Amino acid sequence: MAKGGKQKGNKNVFKVAGARSLKAKNKAKAVTTQLKKLTEKTKQKTAEVDSLLGDLQETIRQAPKKPESKPATTNVQESRQEKIEKFKKTEESSAQALDKLNKMEV
Repeated sequence: MAKGGKQKGNKNVFKVAGARSLKAKNKAKAVTTQLKKLTEKTKQKTAEVDSLLGDLQETIRQAPKKPESKPATTNVQESRQEKIEKFKKTEESSAQALDKLNKMEV
């Protein structure tokens, strides 16, 4: 009450958050509803991803282990023979292409 100036006036202990929004010019904004929607969406997405990852882990665990490899010597010999055959085929095809080109120029 302090009307004379000798006493201090009472001040509010608590301040109103967003006191500017109480004016007529500013309108209240719906923040909490949007936040609730966002949290629900993120929870749903994380649940979906968790379930997908869980399924993936199960399939990986149930997958058969690597088959035993055959002796490396036979694979090396076969691959060499295959490479030689491929090389011969490419030589033949290139020779045929050159012959066709020579015939065209004449």
